[in-house]
Amino acid sequence: MNEEMYIQEKVGKRNPFRVPEGYFDNLTAQVMQNLPEQPKRRAKSVFMRPVFYAAASVCALLVAGAAWMWHPAAEVSSAEPVQAKAVSQPQQLDNADGYFDEAADYMMLDNHEIYAYLAESY
Repeated sequence: MNEEMYIQEKVGKRNPFRVPEGYFDNLTAQVMQNLPEQPKRRAKSVFMRPVFYAAASVCALLVAGAAWMWHPAAEVSSAEPVQAKAVSQPQQLDNADGYFDEAADYMMLDNHEIYAYLAESY
């Protein structure tokens, strides 16, 4: 606050900045004259943008439809899936050992773990 009062005492309320007479009269013309020449660009039509967007959407739908139509369809068979067949078929006695060995290999069980599991089961 003291600084503002000091400045007002020294300078007063007068504006120390002055603009020459007629400076703003020709300012626009002078600035435009000093700008470099730029080639005129063709104005893009804002009204045509929705038409271009619609045409691009139609083209995308046509390409997607064509790809879907020419893609070979997966054949649907009336046979049961492989897993269902394996479960629904009765296990024969000679195949049961092979199935157990395959399951043990899949679960990575060794003989000791198998014996421990069988001992807990009974």
